[in-house]
Amino acid sequence: MTSVQYREIEGRSAGYAALLGVLGILVLGGLAAAWTMEHQGHFITGMSNRIVWGTPHVFAVFLIVAASGALNVASIASVFGRELYKPLARLSGLLALTLLAGGLAVLVLDLGRPERLVVAMTHYNFKSIFAWNIFLYTGFFAVVALYLWTMFERRMNRHTKP
Repeated sequence: MTSVQYREIEGRSAGYAALLGVLGILVLGGLAAAWTMEHQGHFITGMSNRIVWGTPHVFAVFLIVAASGALNVASIASVFGRELYKPLARLSGLLALTLLAGGLAVLVLDLGRPERLVVAMTHYNFKSIFAWNIFLYTGFFAVVALYLWTMFERRMNRHTKP
């Protein structure tokens, strides 16, 4: 088996600057798409009275499921003891939080009136699976944050597998 060496990115190369530029363009494109959907209406995403799940719903579900899949890479290192995946565990935990936050942000944008999110978070309908999701996603955030804390904090290394 070949030796894998990981090192920090210094951030001074032209490739790094190009990557940041491409990511900046993607972020601007996403903001432009959100603005367009907010001002033009949800019909531009394929939604109508007959089709209730448009592109944003599908994309949000993909991001939320991808978050749990990204966390599986971290579990390969810590639960199953595969040393090759240990350097990727921290990154996969951060990626899981980012994907989940992105998926939830897409759902907030899809509300039509995002300022009404406070009502959904303070008046629960426990017969609705969507109300349960608030607790499930908050729990996912808490578990992953605790998991990342045990990996990043050197004092917590005694609680993880070597």
